[in-house]
Amino acid sequence: MNGILQRDVLTLLKKNQTIEGEFFSAKMYRDFLLIKTSSTGCLSNASLNGGLKRCSAIINYSLYGKEDCDGKPAEYLLKIVEGLEAKPGETVGLLTAVNPEAFAYVRAEHTHCFISLGLDNAASPLDGLSYSGKVVYGTINTIILTDFKLTGEAYVDAFKTSVEAKAYSLMSKNIKSRYSEKLATGTITDVTAIVSFVQGEEYRYAGTGTDLGSEISKLVYSSISGLIDMFYAGKT
Repeated sequence: MNGILQRDVLTLLKKNQTIEGEFFSAKMYRDFLLIKTSSTGCLSNASLNGGLKRCSAIINYSLYGKEDCDGKPAEYLLKIVEGLEAKPGETVGLLTAVNPEAFAYVRAEHTHCFISLGLDNAASPLDGLSYSGKVVYGTINTIILTDFKLTGEAYVDAFKTSVEAKAYSLMSKNIKSRYSEKLATGTITDVTAIVSFVQGEEYRYAGTGTDLGSEISKLVYSSISGLIDMFYAGKT
C-alpha cells in the first residue's frame, strides 16, 4: 500500500511499502525504515547525529537476526548510511534489534508517528541499572514528524510529551519491569526523534496542553498500546 494512509489507523509496515507526506517520503525495506525529508530539523537522542541537527533523512535500522554492533552503534549505522542515497552528516540514525514486523505507522492532521516496539528490556527508572552496551531486543524507537516549525523550546516540549505518552501507554497496559516488580516506563535503550518542517507555521510549545502535544500524545499512545495488543497480549 502506498501514499498517505488513513488518519488514526495503526498500520504495520511491510517490505517495500512507501508513505508520502508533504515534506517527507518513507520506505520500509527488509530490515530498516528510511525516511527522506526536505527542510527539516531533528531533536533526538539517536546514536548517529543525535542532538538538535539539520536533517535530510532518518533511518531506523534493525539488527534482528544479525550480529551485534560491538557496542559501537554510531559507527555501525554510519557504514549502513554510506551505502544508501543519504547524506551521512544529515542522517539521524536509530538502531534496534526488534523484529521489523513490529515497525508501525499512524498519523494525525499535522503529525506522523513511526514506531518500532519491543519489551524484552522494559524497565523502571528506579531499577538502578547499568547498561552493558550489548545489543538488546526491547527498544522502543519513536519518530515523530510534524508539519509545524518548532522553536527550540517546542522541540524539547514535543520530546517530553512523547516520552510522557510512552510511559503512560506502558503503565496503562500494566507492563512490568524485567528487572523488578515496578511498572515500566520504557526500555533501557529507547530512542525518540522529533522532526520539524522548518517552512511550516511556527509553534513555540508542544506540551500536553497544546493541540500539537495532544496529537503527539494520542499517536504515541495508540501506537504503543496497539503494538502491545498485537505482539504481547497475554505475555506480560
